[in-house]
Amino acid sequence: MNDIFVKPLSNACGAEISGIDLTKPISPEVADIVNRSWLEHCVIVIRGQELSDIDQVKFAEAFGPVGNYLRPDTLRNDAMRERHQAVMFVSNIIENGEPIGTLPDGEMMFHTDTGYDQNPHKATTLYAIEIPSKGGNTIFSNQYSVYEALPEKLKNRLKGRKAHHAYEFGVMIKDKEKYDGPELRTAVHPIFRPHSETGRPTVYVNELMTESIEGLTDSESRDSLHEIFALQREKRFCYEHVWAKGDLVMWDNRCTLHARTDFSKKERRLLRRVTIEDSPRQ
Repeated sequence: MNDIFVKPLSNACGAEISGIDLTKPISPEVADIVNRSWLEHCVIVIRGQELSDIDQVKFAEAFGPVGNYLRPDTLRNDAMRERHQAVMFVSNIIENGEPIGTLPDGEMMFHTDTGYDQNPHKATTLYAIEIPSKGGNTIFSNQYSVYEALPEKLKNRLKGRKAHHAYEFGVMIKDKEKYDGPELRTAVHPIFRPHSETGRPTVYVNELMTESIEGLTDSESRDSLHEIFALQREKRFCYEHVWAKGDLVMWDNRCTLHARTDFSKKERRLLRRVTIEDSPRQ
């Protein structure tokens, strides 16, 4: 335990934890260090790991039940169906004419994982297997800090209100006002959603999934959301992670958003995702 070090990665969020081998079971004491660092920094990075599917699942299980895939079976080919139900690949690789993962190429807007579910998963772990030479970075935005920076007038307008979230699986850039696809998932959440462990208020809207605010006119809702989205993108609230093979990153979906930068379609990118469920809210 004396060999474990925690180093902040930015003023916004993020910390690197070194001195842990995730191919070995982690003790309750080490899990406590990781969990406290994660709650404090919102995003943790553990580098240089060589993890199997089950290694990653067991790491995630140290912090709660792993989440189901939560995507239509039509998106999973035969090889994917043989894997643990919590495992999802984020990849642009095609094998035997079929994609081995989802969310293949290009930029992706700020969002939170499973925000379209009424009880979203609290955490995501993402492990880098193949990384392009440039791009495909993940940008994290701290929603504690965005909440604190909101103008009081906007806070007062939105206090106690809820927002509608919707998502069509596989969409990375939302280019229309409303989703209307056959695989649409929807949920309603408070705009200022208290974190289920720290109790601190966070901003829980995002440009990929949040469509409208209850109790406001269409124009008021649109203007309020666009004002928040612009703040969420400001660099002072963001940490950009440049991936390296063997990186394991765990982030808190309750208080961060994440986005992806563009990268070449000619280069392979393969990451493995396992999420962690939150306790049901009362």
